[in-house]
Amino acid sequence: MIEFVKVALFIDGSYMYNAAKRLGWNVDHRRVIAQFGPADDLYNAFYYAPLTDPDDERQQKFLDALIFMGYTVRSREVHGEPRFEALLATDALTTAPRWDRAIVATGASELAHTFSALRAMGKEIHLLGVPELTDLELRNQADRYLDLREMREVLERQSGGRRVYPTIEPLPENQEETQPTPARGVFDSLEDEL
Repeated sequence: MIEFVKVALFIDGSYMYNAAKRLGWNVDHRRVIAQFGPADDLYNAFYYAPLTDPDDERQQKFLDALIFMGYTVRSREVHGEPRFEALLATDALTTAPRWDRAIVATGASELAHTFSALRAMGKEIHLLGVPELTDLELRNQADRYLDLREMREVLERQSGGRRVYPTIEPLPENQEETQPTPARGVFDSLEDEL
């Protein structure tokens, strides 16, 4: 008899970016869903995305692309280090009756108690990340650790380079492009991850 396991994905966007940056390659979020949550088995895929500039159209395009891929995007404006642990924990605990296995990409020690509670409910927790960015107690509370270093072949974005959006109006020949703001720099890094 074939056992059907409903899967939920919980992806901390900032964590995935930092992990991929450390590894030197970009994660393809389409491939993440395909790898861990095939359509028939996927309950939902949550993606927690920091907004550094809510008026930036490129950020909105990034979030729209994630939604188009099948993610439920949870975003909020952040100043400083993005922290989504409380939101991720709430989503995991309130949706737990609808899934059997969670794939969680995070390294935050604050989620260790949430993992323990989910396991007490009979849920299976697979932690996705890189060891040097993952809290040891969090790893201890997971049923299985999935090392991103070993998943390059199945999760790396193949198109190469960064997405380029067409310019609507070309700059005059004598005008130089302005330098990016710090907020744009953070978002450009997140865009590399897509």
